[in-house]
Amino acid sequence: MARQLKLQLSQIYCIDSDSLIELKRYPIDVFPSVWQKIEAMAKSGDLISHFEVHKEITNGKDEIADWGKSHRKMFKDVDECQSTEIVKVQGKYDVDAWAKEINKTSPWADPWLIALAICEPAMVVTEEGNKPNKIPFVANLLEVKCLKLIDFFRTIGIKL
Repeated sequence: MARQLKLQLSQIYCIDSDSLIELKRYPIDVFPSVWQKIEAMAKSGDLISHFEVHKEITNGKDEIADWGKSHRKMFKDVDECQSTEIVKVQGKYDVDAWAKEINKTSPWADPWLIALAICEPAMVVTEEGNKPNKIPFVANLLEVKCLKLIDFFRTIGIKL
């Protein structure tokens, strides 16, 4: 069950760890406009992610891990809406694929990211391909739109 729509003029984007990692290709000293826009959106709540993504990116020791740690507020914790939606998300995964991922010791943010996007409602930004058991495929089954990072840049008006 999605939350009631807020009166807003902007779209919310829910970013996956692979897209945050892809941002390393745009260093702040070379592409300051990218980072200014990302910072502004994170601060305003127009760019969000899930705490499971935070776990994925902050395991490392690089600029994205540091960035994630300093932007903890944009990474949403599990709430009642997500707890309800995760059951629907799970139903769209192949049973074996779900079991394989859920039993790993490393964080698996994908289903939580989709649940968060349903609840907010938001568009997912991910670099994953549209294949079974991947974010775009599962999200599409649940009528959640996905964008690659470059299309996200186009949508929000970033020009390199």
